[in-house]
Amino acid sequence: MRVTSERDQCQVKLDTLVEGFMGDDWDAYREAFMWLRDFTDQKNVERGRVMWGGSWYTPQTIAMRQRVRLQRSRPPGKS
Repeated sequence: MRVTSERDQCQVKLDTLVEGFMGDDWDAYREAFMWLRDFTDQKNVERGRVMWGGSWYTPQTIAMRQRVRLQRSRPPGKS
């Protein structure tokens, strides 16, 4: 017996999502959607990403964006 991989599990949930939507099975759709959302959140956390403003970013990207924002908010000629 073959152990199901993460890819296989995701594919099953995606199939359930589509079938639930097409067949008006909102309970199955909702369950598959929540499982996929939680799965992707966990993968992002494992990769060291953090949620910022509703999107996933690396800490380096957030730091860079904050520096740029700080530089833009300073009046000209001031350091």
